[in-house]
Amino acid sequence: VSFGASVAVFKLSHRYRLYPKIRARDVHTRPTPRLGGIAIFLGVVAAFAIGALLPPLRLVYAQSAGTVLAVLAASLLIVLLGVADDIWDLDWLTKLAGQLLIAALLAWQGVQIAWIPVGGNLILLSPYLSLIVTIFAVVLVMNAINFIDGLDGLVAGVAVIASGAFFIYGYVVSYGPTEQSDYFNLAQVITAALIGACLGF
Repeated sequence: VSFGASVAVFKLSHRYRLYPKIRARDVHTRPTPRLGGIAIFLGVVAAFAIGALLPPLRLVYAQSAGTVLAVLAASLLIVLLGVADDIWDLDWLTKLAGQLLIAALLAWQGVQIAWIPVGGNLILLSPYLSLIVTIFAVVLVMNAINFIDGLDGLVAGVAVIASGAFFIYGYVVSYGPTEQSDYFNLAQVITAALIGACLGF
């Protein structure tokens, strides 16, 4: 889905000139469409839709229906913000305000960092601290990814590597000494969907 959407977005962007001026940090010399986030988002949505039909993942979806909708809604909003930035080159304050609002919406819907591992111990965060840490972490990652965006495929490649590491880490953490038939959770579904969508892009 993300591969097909990438081709469609690329052609439509050239046809309707949906691309910004060349920035100082860009390595290309001709205007290049930067709306690939749309294709990746469509790939992630398709992966979630297909995942909902797979029997092994039904328990994950049943336990996390609200969280899935919150993640997809926040993803849609950040894609819309990114599209606006790619077309009109928004100023940094507008982008930061949008990122903070989207991260706050995600955290308000219950997608939060509840604890932090420190030296082999788990530090549980209070509800307010959890909200603040989550918003800070989400905005930090958004900007870290945005800062390396300047070379075609670089962000998608980094996202594949990072998501692969998180996927393996999540599996190892959930794999315990007790007998259980399912070691996967929503975090792993999200990372798997993102890996597939980025590879398609």
